Amino acid sequence: MSTSLLRAVRAEWTKLRSVRSTGVALLATIALTVLIGLLTAEGGHTSYGGPPVVDSFAFVHRPLAGDGTVTTKVAAQSDSGPWAKAGVMLKSGTGGVSPEVALMVTPGHGIRMQVDGKRELTWPDGGAAPYWLRLTRSAHRVTGAVSADGRAWRTVGTVTDGGLPATCEAGVFVASPDVATSHWAGPGKVVGAARRTTGRAVFEHLTAGAAAGVDAADAGAGGAATGTSSGAQAADGGWQLTDVAQPDLPAGPLSNRPQTPGTVHAGGGALTVTGSGDLGSLGVGGIGTEALDDTIASALSGVEIALFAVIALGVLAVTSEYRTRTIRTTFTVCPRRGRVLAAKAVVLAAGVFAAGLVACAVSFVVASPVQRRNGYGPPLFPERSLADPLVLRAVVGTAGFLALVALLSLGVGVLVRRTAGAVILLFTLLVVIPLVASITSVGAGLWVGRLTPVAGAAIRQTRPMFQDATGPWSGLAVLAGYTAATLGAAFWVQRRRDA
Repeated sequence: MSTSLLRAVRAEWTKLRSVRSTGVALLATIALTVLIGLLTAEGGHTSYGGPPVVDSFAFVHRPLAGDGTVTTKVAAQSDSGPWAKAGVMLKSGTGGVSPEVALMVTPGHGIRMQVDGKRELTWPDGGAAPYWLRLTRSAHRVTGAVSADGRAWRTVGTVTDGGLPATCEAGVFVASPDVATSHWAGPGKVVGAARRTTGRAVFEHLTAGAAAGVDAADAGAGGAATGTSSGAQAADGGWQLTDVAQPDLPAGPLSNRPQTPGTVHAGGGALTVTGSGDLGSLGVGGIGTEALDDTIASALSGVEIALFAVIALGVLAVTSEYRTRTIRTTFTVCPRRGRVLAAKAVVLAAGVFAAGLVACAVSFVVASPVQRRNGYGPPLFPERSLADPLVLRAVVGTAGFLALVALLSLGVGVLVRRTAGAVILLFTLLVVIPLVASITSVGAGLWVGRLTPVAGAAIRQTRPMFQDATGPWSGLAVLAGYTAATLGAAFWVQRRRDA
């Protein structure tokens, strides 16, 4: 930064901080952001409304006495939903919510190992099928392992087999939960529903016995298991299909009770199994996660009201000088008008960004305990701090959003040169048009949220929601484009007209 520009920045900073309205606007930005964020947190409540544990699926199994191993290759899995599950299992019996250890693949959430549906381990390098899976019980401990080729194995984790009897059931399972869907039924009206799904997986080289790969009843040997309903008995090898479901599980969209009986078909050296239902508990295995709210964005919702103070500050930073004619003195001291505008932009953006950073950080810290008290807590909503990357991005990005709005307001102020006209224009663009569009047409609301400067507010988002008009960074890029174009026009106009 050149010496002359530094002097211009210093002069603009002196002018800006000497005006009482500057401090008022920055304090209003902080106060409004924190107050609205706190009120939003106080008014928000949530509850799960489903069973504490879901344990229902199609299970192809046979007894396993003592220590031993169950191994299979999940050769293929249909993408019936991101949380569909297929894998190997050791279970105390065939009743729902009985002790079990499972290792599974999912279409959208990698490889996971569950203990009684309440504890979950993840394998960070895993993806979707095909994968080899293995569970090995030894001395009251169960080890899960995965392999891409059936030769080189990597351990997912080792857990205690608490509750598994000396002789348990070993085999493969398929589950596919209902998928929650939501859509706009009209302006401001959201309709939710549950889409029924049935999972399908192809298992090859299924073995269960005293050691991996040593079993006289290899399901890949042909004709091992057949049937189309609960209790279908294998033609040989003792494999049996059971639809596992806890008897007290209520029907309904949150229950994930199996909607259709499981089926199993042997052919071509493989077992093809279909099934519905789910496996897990609140916050484990995806249970309850499809209806999550964006608590971080909610804590920062006050910036939508703080925009009023930011717009006023950005406009007054230049129109007040046009109104009092002191802009002539400014241009006399610093004839290079582009440098004057650049200095104003630097000072304004830095001041608003600093105030916005304080406002967003305080709002998050104040709102978080209130949200937890109202039900937004673990395990569905993990406790987060300002050091969390998602929180940090939202807080810093929202402060940047406010700074960009201030710069946009500065550019409009230069072009219009009238405080009232500039403020009305900006309020119309950033507040009135989005509000009118959202209450008159769903499509219009989405396009306005996508293509107008208000898209920058999407930087607060930390999880995808169906009603989002755009993504966080793409929305901020739209606002940055409008701001750059407006400031560019302001530079061009200011250099070619009289003060």
